[in-house]
Amino acid sequence: MYAIDANVFMNWVLGVTLGAAGLVFALTAGVAAFGRRRGGPVLSYLYMLSGLFGVFAAVVAVLGFRGQTSDARPWHVFLDMKYQPKYTSQGPSRFFADGRANRLPPDGTVPFDGTDYFADAGRHTAPNPDFLKLDRRYFLGVADPDAKDKDGAPAKPVWEGGKLTGEGYYVNHIPDEAVTRAGGWDMLMKRGRGQFDVHCAACHGTSGRGGAGDAAHGIVGAYGLSVAPSNLVGPDVQAQPDGQLFASITNGVRNMPAYAHQVKVQDRWAVVAHLRVLQYAATGPAGKK
Repeated sequence: MYAIDANVFMNWVLGVTLGAAGLVFALTAGVAAFGRRRGGPVLSYLYMLSGLFGVFAAVVAVLGFRGQTSDARPWHVFLDMKYQPKYTSQGPSRFFADGRANRLPPDGTVPFDGTDYFADAGRHTAPNPDFLKLDRRYFLGVADPDAKDKDGAPAKPVWEGGKLTGEGYYVNHIPDEAVTRAGGWDMLMKRGRGQFDVHCAACHGTSGRGGAGDAAHGIVGAYGLSVAPSNLVGPDVQAQPDGQLFASITNGVRNMPAYAHQVKVQDRWAVVAHLRVLQYAATGPAGKK
């Protein structure tokens, strides 16, 4: 990160300082010897400097130079919170018969209400199903995890007569849970537009058309910062079920990174809702111009 190693730099500073200390000490000794022969006064400030540098040299000799390693226990002038009456991971305990501090939960139990620490999952006054992600349709966008084709790829929705008649691997439509949590479709789509503009528009543009060069609708494509972002209102993306779009946001797809660490579950569904609005605006309800 830095052009000069901090330890090397400070060791050079110490070396130069100690060299100056040696020079002052030699000068002091010479002046003292010369003063005794001539009977003149001894320069007291030279003695003072020699004493200060001597103390400095002694400190360096005891503490050593920077960057040195040692197996000895470090000195703690200010203890702060380095030593506390607590159990450490895999530490011993005389309280339990087996001598272990780490304890296993009782057989057959699950942390349905979060962990023991408020900082991990928050405090809940009632059972918290979100902690276990019980609803895979809402949290994962998956309808049937066993629905795979012969190649092992997620099975596609079932179409008959131009209409959806069944689900494949992913859910066909945004789960009712997402709409309920948003407070209705209007609020879900409004939230989705804001999240899309924050996280998606830089690449795909506010229209969702993506592209690169003169045909780019987003900043990334216009400046050639990556491969051409996908057209999200095209027929290929329109044909994907809502759960697949949700999974693409969660896990990423091809050159697009995953956004699970940036966009929470509810907001991912909101983005899917807004994306359907953009597709409707681009091609109409039947997917045609």
